[in-house]
Amino acid sequence: MGALVSRASRPARYTLVFHAEPQFVDTVKQAVFAAGAGRYPNYSECCWTAIGTGQFRPVGAANPHTGEVGVLEKIEELRVEMMCDSEETARKAVEALKEHRSGFHKVLATCRQARRDRLDYAWVDTVCIDKSSSAELSEAINSMYAWYEKATICYVHLSDVSATDSKSNTDTLDLLRHSRWFTRGWTLQELIAPENVQFFTKDWQILGTKKSLTVLISTITGIDAACLKKEKRLRDYSIAHRMTWAAKRETTREEDLSYCLLGIFGINMPLLYGEGSKAFKRLQEEIIKVSDDHSILAFETTLSDGTLFAHHPSAFVKGGCIHPNYGRRLTLPFSMTNAGLAMTTPLIRTLSPYWVLAVFNCIEVETHNHMQRSQICLPLFGKDNQFMRARIPVSLISRNIDDPYDPHVTNFSEKLGLNAGILDLTSRTETSYYISYFGRVYSAYGREIDVAMKGFEVYPQPDHGFMITFPRGMAGYQLHTALPRRDLRDDISYFIPTSRQVRSFDSSKDEALHISSGIIMFKNDSLPDDHPSKCVGIYLAFATTTRGVVSSTMTTRTYPNTTTSTTLSTWPGQNLRWACKVSPIREFYDRTNAKQVLAIANQEAFSGNWPHYYHHETTIVSARTRFQTPRGEPCRDTVMVEVVFDADELVKERDAEERDFE
Repeated sequence: MGALVSRASRPARYTLVFHAEPQFVDTVKQAVFAAGAGRYPNYSECCWTAIGTGQFRPVGAANPHTGEVGVLEKIEELRVEMMCDSEETARKAVEALKEHRSGFHKVLATCRQARRDRLDYAWVDTVCIDKSSSAELSEAINSMYAWYEKATICYVHLSDVSATDSKSNTDTLDLLRHSRWFTRGWTLQELIAPENVQFFTKDWQILGTKKSLTVLISTITGIDAACLKKEKRLRDYSIAHRMTWAAKRETTREEDLSYCLLGIFGINMPLLYGEGSKAFKRLQEEIIKVSDDHSILAFETTLSDGTLFAHHPSAFVKGGCIHPNYGRRLTLPFSMTNAGLAMTTPLIRTLSPYWVLAVFNCIEVETHNHMQRSQICLPLFGKDNQFMRARIPVSLISRNIDDPYDPHVTNFSEKLGLNAGILDLTSRTETSYYISYFGRVYSAYGREIDVAMKGFEVYPQPDHGFMITFPRGMAGYQLHTALPRRDLRDDISYFIPTSRQVRSFDSSKDEALHISSGIIMFKNDSLPDDHPSKCVGIYLAFATTTRGVVSSTMTTRTYPNTTTSTTLSTWPGQNLRWACKVSPIREFYDRTNAKQVLAIANQEAFSGNWPHYYHHETTIVSARTRFQTPRGEPCRDTVMVEVVFDADELVKERDAEERDFE
């Protein structure tokens, strides 16, 4: 608690070394002076100095006559040099110091409670770790989770929850919710690791146990109740999920926010105080060495200072809903290299040569929406398998693989031999590539990437559009044209239909259906001219149902690469729907056939046929994923369209997987 060192003959100068929290510094100072038997040293005779890592502003000695006492900020260790008449006087100062220190009372209370519980030993981190020894500190931090996990019981002293409050009508949840203990980084492992935890008030009256308060604690912290009750292992939770547990927690030292998570992720690494935010990057690199969970990259780059790694756990905003999804195949290893993160996953291609989507081995489960599952995909910009993470249009895409609302799902699923509602169109072929830092990729392909990214800047911003993707590649097909051609932005792989048809379908309610549609046409020159699938058209349409008089507000939108301005209206109470279909189109030399197909498809849409999946011959089109873009580029609302040209091969793959599984 204190150290005494004689510096000279009487009257001697004695040095006291102790720890003090900021709110108790004033009390400690007064106690030290009061122990001086009426003799108060002046400023030249007494010096207060901050030792250690906390930020502080130095102050002089307290003046007991005026009561003026300076404040030390975020102090960790305080060194006092004072003139004393004798060693006995100095010892009295130490005893007075012990009596006024809150930490000392906590240690005594811990030992008393341990004796009541018939325990032989008690360990308190504030006094059982020599922080002056870097080796001991490093060993303790790397071992602390295991120590808590093996402990018979862990006592949690909530210094800001008083016993009087707990006996009043104040709800216990409110008392616990506002306790600082649940906001500290180091207490996360103290909560999760031990099987038995008891919570005490400020006056050491028991509040309850972790098991009895599981529901309340889970509500406060966001930690799954099954994890708190040790019914589920830590490794069963995705990395992104575990990151969310620390998202709102704080530590005095920036590095400690990373070091306090070592046990949560089951890793060890040396401590380097002074590295600042690099500690969290180093933590993620160490996690990658022992885990093949792709969710470590499932963070929002718009909320992070970096793009390859997150700068803080708070960037994992979706983490609580992300779960591992390893499937029936092993995840190929990935690792850090001097060229970036080397990965091997399936890639979803687009019409743009600079933009792809990496398919990860984790899914998002929407508990509020019928447990609907979505595959996590990472948008990447680059070329020649050298990519960087994208922030436009979004930094993460949750690609739906369940859609219980579409009637076409059941029949198509039965054909593929899958459960109803599961439609994963991704190829099982995997591609090796690098995800590198912005500077590395930009220095190689800067001009090309600038042109590609600039294509997302559409003004004025359209309300909605289709993002065109190919989860199994294009299988020999090439883009031929579109109707209307100006609506297809192949440089960014977006189709934004602007032509609009309006039809009133309920005059009594003054309702009308507004359809914006078009066709994208693909052609496979390797197939003979009489082949039924040589030319394929993909019909895409948006529809809004409006009620009331059309608003008088009109917006003129000019789309790049065209000289046509399209005038669109905005309506109150819009209800957005969309549809996708496959139409074989055998003649492209005049556009009569395509226009007829478009007219027929629109007619079917007006009759209420709005499929999100469509399978015709060897072509499948799916449009089951919808997301909003944070910056509205290139449109505010996006529907992801997946086009497959080798449905027969897809069926064979799924059948083979079913046989292997059996």
